[in-house]
Parts: sequence; C-alpha cells; structure tokens
Amino acid sequence: MKKLNVNHSIEINTSSDKAWDIIGPNFINISVWARGINRSWENKNVSKKYTNAPTGGRFCEVPGLGDLDERIIHFDELKQEISWSAASKKLPAFVSGIQNPLKVENINDSTCRVSSNISANASGIGGLLLGGMMKKNFTKAIHGFMKYLKAYAETGEISDVKKRELAKATK
Repeated sequence: MKKLNVNHSIEINTSSDKAWDIIGPNFINISVWARGINRSWENKNVSKKYTNAPTGGRFCEVPGLGDLDERIIHFDELKQEISWSAASKKLPAFVSGIQNPLKVENINDSTCRVSSNISANASGIGGLLLGGMMKKNFTKAIHGFMKYLKAYAETGEISDVKKRELAKATK
C-alpha cells in the first residue's frame, strides 16, 4: 500500500477567526465559495462527535465524482483545527482512506496561515500505476481549494469562475 500525502499552506490577509469561520463553523456551506462543488448539504445520518462542530458530516456534489460523503473526524474550535474523511462510490477502488486536516494559525490581527495535508491510501496495481496521477489530482485540488478560500476570506465575494459554475449547475 502506498500512502499519498499532499501538504500545502497559504497566507490569507484576514483574521484567523474569519478564515476559521469559513472552514470550521460553516463547514456545510463549502459550495458557496469553493470551485468544483456544485452544492453541499448536511449528512443528517452522521452523528455529531464533537461538541462545537457544526455537524457530523456533509455531502458535496462534485462533477465526475458524484456525491462525496465527508465526515468530521477531528474538530478543535480553540486550536482552529478540523479534519474530515471523504469517500465516494465513483472514486477508483484502489483509493481509500482520504483525509484532509486543516489548521488555521494566527500571524497577526490581519493575517493568518491555513495549512492542509490531504492524504489517502493507494493499493494494488492501480495504486502502483496510478498513484502518481492521484497525487497530481490531489495537489491540483488543494491548491484550488486554498486559492478560492483565500479570495473568499479576503473579499467576502465568490470568484467569477465560481459564479459561472453556479449558473451552469442550476440550468
């Protein structure tokens, strides 16, 4: 079994509390600002394990992957940390154990750093042959996620790309 890890962090010109509010307390609402997610909603079948967590999990409708089932596996409001697992029936069978921990760190009153480490297991011949491609896909996904998080946190506005994506999804 091969372990895929992609680390990325970004400085955002906003308070750590504002960035945390977007990814922690508003976990369910990722489709409002994140590119590549047509809609997101609470998974009411998953119990909430962490007192201050907004929910136990969410679904994200992602073109090509269907509905991702994402579940909060760590939530610490004081440390501004959240981790979730992700699964989908449309993911390749050789990929499992996808997790994405995020941490918001205060730099000063108007700047913070958000860090992520997407990881997954790639097994069998598919993992051996296509693990590199999956890592590339994870890298592209986390860089895009951070780019759109930064734009939304700094301006309060969704990008033009996201606006077009939402318009197309509602047709």
